Amino acid sequence: MSEATSYREILARARSLVREGRPEQGILLWDQFIESDPTSRLALRERGHVKSFCGDHLGAIADYTAMILRWPDVPESFTGRAGARDRAGDPRGAIEDYSSAIAIDPRHPYAYFQRGRVKAASGDLPGAIADFSVSMNYDTMGPRSGLLNRGKAKHLLGDTAGAIDDLTEAMRLEPRCPFAPLFRGRVRLAAGDYRGAIADFTAAIDAFPRLTNAYRQRAEAKALVGDPEGAEEDRRSYDRLGGRDLPAYA
Repeated sequence: MSEATSYREILARARSLVREGRPEQGILLWDQFIESDPTSRLALRERGHVKSFCGDHLGAIADYTAMILRWPDVPESFTGRAGARDRAGDPRGAIEDYSSAIAIDPRHPYAYFQRGRVKAASGDLPGAIADFSVSMNYDTMGPRSGLLNRGKAKHLLGDTAGAIDDLTEAMRLEPRCPFAPLFRGRVRLAAGDYRGAIADFTAAIDAFPRLTNAYRQRAEAKALVGDPEGAEEDRRSYDRLGGRDLPAYA
């Protein structure tokens, strides 16, 4: 069995164990592989990923640090450690690592996007907007995620018109994505455009009928336009679907 074949087989098995809810056994597989081949960058990367998934962020940081020491010119070594640092509660360290990845590859869309996300969470909204803007220039998957997150950051910064423009463009690019109308509905709700907000929350529900967030906020908007029966119906739908918001990650 070649090394490449062995790696692919272990990768498939380890990911299967994660899906089955047994990630610790996946880590044991990578331990064995790395013991037999301590120079495998891909194995260290995957073990770090699974450790972080399990909540062992310090263990993940150690694996990515080992990658950085051996392969200092590989941006994924830094982006991996940045993600683990962010989840470990070290946003400053995460931003430093994403910046190191960008220094190696100035056209790295993932590093710009994730650095923007961490900056936004840390309160640096102008910095986040700048990073989301750059990420859209290089992202081969298209600008939708950058537009969604830049729109959210603009809204938090008080730029209602700019936020609506970004979210409207995201809706145009992918009409079946529920997050763009959900976020635009929130902006319109905050701006007092209650009927526009209702239309957006309805579009989000049409795209994803189990999006509880949209029912809850549409109920709020309906109450504000004097539709108590419609608001109560949406609140009942929200409760029937679990009674809590879903993570609206873009």
